[in-house]
This record gives sequence, C-alpha cells and structure tokens, in this order.
Amino acid sequence: MPRSAVALLCLAALSACYAPDANKESADREVYGILDTTSAKLTGERRRFAVERPVDTLRKQLQQTPTPRMLTLVEALDVAAENSREFQTQKERLYLAALNLTRSQNDFAWRFGGGSTDQISGSADDTANARLGDDLSANANSVYGTRVVASFVQTFLRSVLSGGSFDGNSILDLTITQPLLRGSGRRIAREPLTQAERDVVYAMRDYERFRVTFAIDLVADYWRIVRQMSDLANVEANYNRVATLRRETQELFAAGRKTITDLGRAEQDEYTADAQRVNAQNDLQTLLDQFKLSLGLPVEAKIELDPAELQKLQERGTQPVTIAESRAIELSLQRRYDFRTTVDEVEDAGRRALIAEDALGMQLDFTAAISVPSESGKGLDLDWSRINWSAGVDLDLVLNRVPVRNAYRSALISFDQAIRAREQNQDQLTAAVRAALRNIEAALQTYQIQSKAVVLGEQRFEATSALYDAGREPAFEKLDAQRALLASQLSRNAALVNYAIARLALMNNLEAITLEPSGLRFDLDLPMPQSGPQPRTAE
Repeated sequence: MPRSAVALLCLAALSACYAPDANKESADREVYGILDTTSAKLTGERRRFAVERPVDTLRKQLQQTPTPRMLTLVEALDVAAENSREFQTQKERLYLAALNLTRSQNDFAWRFGGGSTDQISGSADDTANARLGDDLSANANSVYGTRVVASFVQTFLRSVLSGGSFDGNSILDLTITQPLLRGSGRRIAREPLTQAERDVVYAMRDYERFRVTFAIDLVADYWRIVRQMSDLANVEANYNRVATLRRETQELFAAGRKTITDLGRAEQDEYTADAQRVNAQNDLQTLLDQFKLSLGLPVEAKIELDPAELQKLQERGTQPVTIAESRAIELSLQRRYDFRTTVDEVEDAGRRALIAEDALGMQLDFTAAISVPSESGKGLDLDWSRINWSAGVDLDLVLNRVPVRNAYRSALISFDQAIRAREQNQDQLTAAVRAALRNIEAALQTYQIQSKAVVLGEQRFEATSALYDAGREPAFEKLDAQRALLASQLSRNAALVNYAIARLALMNNLEAITLEPSGLRFDLDLPMPQSGPQPRTAE
C-alpha cells in the first residue's frame, strides 16, 4: 500500500477519535456494560438501561391535541417512566456514577500521549533551519502503587538554505517509582478505584429503590384521585337530595304544612352541601394537577383516570396481614437497599480511616530510570549500548504533622458518624415497619366499621325518608340521616384506599416489590414475603 494511503488512513482514524458522536457512543458502551454487570450482581437479572429520553412521548402528543386522554393505572406508570423529570434525573445520577468509574479505571490503565512540534527559523539571509519534533508518552499506575512513565522523543533538524539532509536524534526514557512505606500496597493504592466501584453499587441500589418508591407513590396518588372522584359523586348525589328536600319543604311551608324553622334548616343544609360539593371539585382538580406534575405532563393537559380502579380495590378486599412484627423488622433490615448501603458506608469510612493512618508514616519511594539515546545520525535507531541508568530512594519525613494529623482525626470522627448513621437508619426502619403494620390494622378496622356504618346509614335513610314522606318525621331527621350516610360513605372509601396504600408501604419497607426490568410496572397482587435472601454487600 502506498505511504500516502497509509497516512490518509491513520489521519482518518485519528480524526474519528475527536468526533463528538464517537466519544458519546464510546462512553455509552462502557457505562452500559458496567451497569449491566452491576444490575446482574445486585438483582440477579440484567436490566436494559438507556439514559436518553424517548422522542415520541405522551407529553408531546397532549401538547398537539386538546382531546382528553384516558389513562389506566398501568398506562400512568408507563407515562411516568417516559416523561417524569424526577425519574430521568435518577437515571442520570446512575449513569454519572458509572461514568466516574470509567475515569477511575482509566487511572489504573495505560494512558498514552503524543504530539509534534514543527518550526522553521533563520537569521537574515544567511541561515534557515527546519526543526521537526515528535514525542510519544505512556504512563500507568498499578493497584500496588507502582508508577511507570515512558517517553520517546525524536527531533530532526535540516538546514533549508544549504539543502542539507535531516539530522535526527531520539531518546527513550523509562521511569519506575515504587512506594515502600506510605502509599504502598494494594489496599491503599487501589482505594480510589474501590470506592468508585462501590459508588456504582450504591447508585444502582438508589435507582432500584427510587423506581419502586416512585411507582408506589404514583399508584397511591392514582387511588386517591379515583377515591376523590367517587367522593365527588357521593357529595353531588347528597347535594341533589338536599336540594330536592329543600324544594319540597318550601312547597309545604307555602301550604302551611311546615314551619319557618323547617324551611330554614333545609336551606342551611343545602348551602352546606353545595359548599361541600365545590370543595370536593376543587380537591379533585388539585390532585389531578399534582398527579400530572408527577407524571411529567403539562398541568393544562386533559387527562382522565379510570374510576374502575376503585372497584378493583373493592374486589380485592381487605385481609389481615399475618406477618409478625419481629419478622417484618428482620426482613426489612435484610432486604432494604438503602440500609445495605448504610452498612457498607461504615466499611468505607473504616477504609478511609486506615488510609489516613497510613498517611501518618514517612514516605520512602524507590525510583529506577533508564535512558536510551539514538545512534549518531540515525534518529529512529536507538543505541542500546549507551544506556544510561539510575536508581535511588526518595525520603520524606513529613515533619509538618498538622495536616496529616488533622486528616487522621477527622477520619476517625467520620467513622464514628457512619456507625451512628447506621444505628439511626436501623431505628428508623424499625419505626417505619411498626407504623406500616399499625396503619394496616387501623385502616382494616376502619373499613370494616365504616362498611357496617354504610349499610346502617342506607337503612336509616330509607326508613327516615318513608316516615318523612308520610308526614311522621320532621325534615331535620331526614337531613341528619343523609349527612350520616354521606359521612360513612366517604370514610369507607378513605379506609379502603388507606388500607391498600399502607399494604404497599409495608411491602416497600420489606423491599418485596419487584418491578419489570425497565419502566415502573409491577404486580399489585404480590404476596407478603415470609423469608428474605442473604444481604448482598458491595464488593
């Protein structure tokens, strides 16, 4: 192949290294490989991961059409996975943690450098010289603290005016430095890479924990909205009944069959029911706007939620949770990702304290170097018979002790703080599990009580209405029966939703909800766990 063609190929390959798209793709390949491996170790399965946001999202579709869009619960989770800004931020944090690991890995790999310097200089019309210089270098740090630096420099000089030939010289330098005291050993030298690897594990745990918690929050918000929709329907039905009763009372008052007191009470109840209806409508719109923000949709977007989701909750019913409190706490401490990270951070703080202790010692480095010049007049031919070498040690007694002393004492305090953080997190998890169990039991009992209250309220309202129509009961008795019926209906709906949310909260505290590999979908009928896996530590 002609030399010109080879040069063009090399230039094209070198240019590709500087292309933005090529660098982006290179970073993505490394990061996604790291995340794929980390996910497999942490969750037991490989997860598809992409930091880029989808192009055709529901947000853009809603901005282009005013037609209302019905969202089922599952569709809402899919929409949030595509549009939620909070979810996108969490994905980017995970990506950046892995990207930082690639930089740490690069610090322990061979790093190459190179360039050239071309120059022409002269003096009046007498002399003119052209100087061409190239240099190549490589350096690396080993996980045992060894530092290796190699460089190759060549320079060519030619007299332009006299037409002389190029005279060249080259030199190869190689230097090796090995710490013998401070900074020596794999445990100390590899610490930046070790911490970067563990940070990726922590970021993956945070990501998985966020996904589940975010999905649960969305489901809970969805249930609260459909409950509010049902409450609004009950409030509107109550208002219609009260308004009808007021009209009937007004007609009877005009006929002289009802007193002014009866009419006043009916009118007052109508105003109260109307205000309750207005507040219920406002609460529904507020919940919808907040839900759209959580999904990442414009607040002015027109969406509708499926009221059948409340009926599905009623069909699932309420069942007592049989898991013992002590067992639930044990499972939570075994399975919770955030608690495992808190435990591992104690180990991180301990390693940093050991490194700070190592820094208290004196520095003693062994250094060896060789230098190989080129043969006379032959720029690329090295003369190995004229090797220059040197060896020695560098000693630093570190007589200024204040910085290293303070760093060591700070590391010890940080270690104690990490232990206290672990203890506090353990207590907080215990309290959260106990609260979730109590919330489930309270919601279960409230639902059972209010379900009976609804039945009694319906019976009382029917009986009171019949007596009122027969003229045997005053209007306030019927109004009171209506208020009691409405209150029990609203309380029953609230207790049902609170039970379902409290159950998910307990499942979340036990890290018992498994989402699909990507997105936010999960099975709402997952059983309560009775056993847990062995905790996975960051390696």
